[in-house]
Amino acid sequence: MNNTVYKKCADELFARLMLGLKNPDGSLHPQSFLCCLGSLAGYACKQDVIDEYVKDKGLAASDVFDIIPSKSGERYYFSKLADDKLAGDDHSVWTYVSAVLVKTGSDAPDIGEIFSHAAKSCGGEDFGKVRSCETGEDIRGYVSLMWKPAHSIVSECPHGTMHACIAMAAQKAMLAFRSVLSPTEQARIVMESAAAAAKIKI
Repeated sequence: MNNTVYKKCADELFARLMLGLKNPDGSLHPQSFLCCLGSLAGYACKQDVIDEYVKDKGLAASDVFDIIPSKSGERYYFSKLADDKLAGDDHSVWTYVSAVLVKTGSDAPDIGEIFSHAAKSCGGEDFGKVRSCETGEDIRGYVSLMWKPAHSIVSECPHGTMHACIAMAAQKAMLAFRSVLSPTEQARIVMESAAAAAKIKI
């Protein structure tokens, strides 16, 4: 993994989102910023699977995802491959998030419970909303607004690794906000956002 490429893209993404998410008075809402980054990271996990297995290997989406319809007509995408990018391999979103917890000596949120909540809430009123947290947009909103500009930056990374670049940007944000929001709470916001966003289609 060429860290130079990923760091360059992560820094550029961080700066772009800082500009895009600033309030009119120039302030930045940490919870909203973290939710945005988590949402983009989770959505990137799904898109990375599509790039690697659907586009590169020619598999059908139904071969790599369990596509579950809801009563409202939305479809949710479940995949062990995407889950590994969220929290299963050496460059997963959780790997970068938990590195901040280790560095700051902070407790880890229950990642298993976070994954379970994301799955159980699909199709419900609570889906796409981080629990006990106010954010400017919900998870779908952040992906809808920010995926195109984010993708123009992180698509420089090799196929299958956009999520790692966005996770590096989230790591940078967590370190920047640690004096105003506990790293444990930051990690929960990022991972709840990511776990849900990995299952949606925009």
